[in-house]
Amino acid sequence: MTSILTNRWAALAAQALNAANKTLITAQTRIATGLRIASAKDNGALWGVGVRMRSEVNALGTVKDSLGRGQSLLQVASAGAEQIVDLLARAREKAVALRDTSLSTSAQDALRADIQALQDQIERTALQAEFDGKRPLADKQVPTTVTYTSSSYGAATPSALTPASLSGSIAPSSGVASQTVVRDGGTASGRVDLYLDAYSVPDVLEIWQGGTRVAATGRAYVAAGAGVGAGTAVSGQNILSFDYHPAAGRNLEFRFNENGSASGTAWAAPGVELRALASPRPVAATSSTVVPGVLVSAPLNYAFVSGTDGEAESVSSKAMTLNALGLDRIDWSQPGGVLESIDIAVTKANEAAVYFGQRAEAFDRLVAQTGQLADTLETGVGNLVDADLPQESARLEAAQSRQSLAVNALSIANAYPRWLADLFR
Repeated sequence: MTSILTNRWAALAAQALNAANKTLITAQTRIATGLRIASAKDNGALWGVGVRMRSEVNALGTVKDSLGRGQSLLQVASAGAEQIVDLLARAREKAVALRDTSLSTSAQDALRADIQALQDQIERTALQAEFDGKRPLADKQVPTTVTYTSSSYGAATPSALTPASLSGSIAPSSGVASQTVVRDGGTASGRVDLYLDAYSVPDVLEIWQGGTRVAATGRAYVAAGAGVGAGTAVSGQNILSFDYHPAAGRNLEFRFNENGSASGTAWAAPGVELRALASPRPVAATSSTVVPGVLVSAPLNYAFVSGTDGEAESVSSKAMTLNALGLDRIDWSQPGGVLESIDIAVTKANEAAVYFGQRAEAFDRLVAQTGQLADTLETGVGNLVDADLPQESARLEAAQSRQSLAVNALSIANAYPRWLADLFR
């Protein structure tokens, strides 16, 4: 039916034009944003999944940044630790040379100066190894009050009762395992006083007579040659005394570190005297020195985020300052003690260097795993919400063609009433 009141063909053309415009806008938006699902109205379920996955990807980026800072800290720590290990190796060479008793005084002074110069370099290296305000080779320094206790026995007073077989020093020893020295106590009864200097690293000394332990470090004096308990490790200057009767056996065994390794230790017995039983028993004098405000070490732990649920990977500081390595307390009058102190420092430094190397390897693995996981999730998000650009381009071309045809059809349909009116003229 033909009517001038209702233009059915114009309505159909307008609907086609609106549909073409909608398709065109959708295709243009997807091409412009690169997303097939840009908001919840596009597909609520997939949009929600994509938002959660993108949040996880962003969180992994934060984790990777934190682990990267940990890597940088460990690189600084490893470089400093390796340099300190090298400096200690050079210092040890000087300490070994210092034990050569044939050296002149000037040569010994030069060696000590070289070691002290290396010590200064070690201290600077430990303090300058810093990243982001953190010093992994220098513990947090905390002021405190420290009490140092030392013992001293003075010079041994010679006794006329001491037989030639017992008199004289027991030769100092260093860097050996268990060692036993045997001496003849002589034919006269009396009390034996032995003066022991264990230096800084603890040692154990036990004295045996006829199968009985008659004296030991860390044990009180017992009269009449009675047995005592096993010795305990001591350091510094000590005096061991026991009552000697030749009838119980003239051979006296001085057992140094019998039940453990004494690697790196140094000790000496500068005096062994036989005195009358009634004579006053010598006792080592003990003194205490209180030093306020001393800096002591407290290791720090640095935590780095390693997971999106708040997991953390920690790195502990390993102090390698002179104080932490024990190199600020060297007794330069004892060449054996100098080498001993440096050997202890070398062990600590090697352990620290190995620790930082192991932690660096662990952080490298974590960074690689985090990056791989982030890439996988990013790909998964893309599969869900990204637009297929070639397909959207084709849809855009088709929508533009439909839009053009719909515009032409609408123009023709709108002209239909005028054509009908012309028939009545």
